[in-house]
Amino acid sequence: MEYVLLGYNFRMSNITAALGVAQMGKVDDIIKKRREIAGYISNKLSDISEIILPREPDDFFHVYQMYTIRVKNGKRDDLAKFLGQCGIMTKVYFSPVHSSHFYRKVLKYKCKLPETEKLSEEVLTLPMHPLLTKEELDLITSKIESFYSCD
Repeated sequence: MEYVLLGYNFRMSNITAALGVAQMGKVDDIIKKRREIAGYISNKLSDISEIILPREPDDFFHVYQMYTIRVKNGKRDDLAKFLGQCGIMTKVYFSPVHSSHFYRKVLKYKCKLPETEKLSEEVLTLPMHPLLTKEELDLITSKIESFYSCD
């Protein structure tokens, strides 16, 4: 056999497989809890017109691996900074792939995707995991509410 490209070994370890099997037994409960948390957050933030909440399209079942909002009016970074100062970690997980180093420099990809670029400047992922408490959810949502009440 002759190797013509660099390859990778993506086999998981036995311990990783065992953890995965154990989690499969809890997956329905984890998804149920995530959906409850997402509903709670959405309900608390639904009156803030400056953000767009995630929405579950008809005929789809959202598992809320992440809870990502869209922040209007160029205030995403300000909100993220404010929440960080309050001890609430947020993250921007999605940037346009066409503007990454690999696409621009290696593949020499050149294009403008204005809608993609606009959305990438609005998205902000809030904390989401099935062990979030009501107190933690109330803190997150109240801080977001206070950010906009000071606006």
